Amino acid sequence: MIIVMGKLRIDAEAIEAALPAARKVVAATQSEDGCIQYDYSRDISDPEIFHITERWTSREALAAHLKTPHVAEWIAVLSGMTMKERNIRIYDTDEGEAL
Repeated sequence: MIIVMGKLRIDAEAIEAALPAARKVVAATQSEDGCIQYDYSRDISDPEIFHITERWTSREALAAHLKTPHVAEWIAVLSGMTMKERNIRIYDTDEGEAL
């Protein structure tokens, strides 16, 4: 399994303006083959932080996702914003265990 975890720091007003596009990319991605989980969330302590949580069946599924039109649209929206921080990491892992 592939896990993608990340954090974007963007002006809070820009995040508000981007929410419709974020909802669109999340909905489209969640129906992709190989997508186990794809979520964005606002930080409850800092309104400028957007958290990214993704789980994929394989690197190939993630690579296919990155080539979709909805991701291209989302990247275009993000590129129009001043990104104060972008930290996204990819991890190869097993299925984990319940805690």
